[in-house]
Amino acid sequence: MWKKFRQWYCHEILPTPIKFTPQEVNLDGRLFWLKRATVADIEALLAVERHCYAGLMPWDRSAFTNELRKVDDTLYLALVDGEVIIAFIGCWLTLQESHITNLAVKPRYQNSGIGRFLMQWMIRESQQLPSKKLTLEVRVSNAPAKHLYHTLGFQDGKVKRAYYVADREDALNMVLPFT
Repeated sequence: MWKKFRQWYCHEILPTPIKFTPQEVNLDGRLFWLKRATVADIEALLAVERHCYAGLMPWDRSAFTNELRKVDDTLYLALVDGEVIIAFIGCWLTLQESHITNLAVKPRYQNSGIGRFLMQWMIRESQQLPSKKLTLEVRVSNAPAKHLYHTLGFQDGKVKRAYYVADREDALNMVLPFT
């Protein structure tokens, strides 16, 4: 899947590199800092993953390194509380199809609107390019995430059998078409 997507994706050229200005955001009366994640943030991103996935890390250091080095057409945002990264989202942005690669929120911050906020941010970024659609994969067992994506307008696509390498769980492809 990754090879096929990458072959298609590499032929897309964005009009200008993706830019992002760090900024303070107010979520339900609480102030956070939203910044572009960099290679220097990898340890913190891995820590968020460890918290979210019971010590496992779906993405390893090399996967994050590869993604964070591609700044022209990839955007990874980190939400910071004080000086600690508590959530992040990653997206490949193209004119035809943008794709959410990863979204994670530390458990103690979940159910507070952070995941929704980050998703809405990437939806707006994708629409402004303008991409024709936004896609993502989600574990078939992840009911809370699927509920969030449905409330944001995503539609169910095909099930990808044994998509997740570590446990061979299926993934549901979800699509948000932009009209």
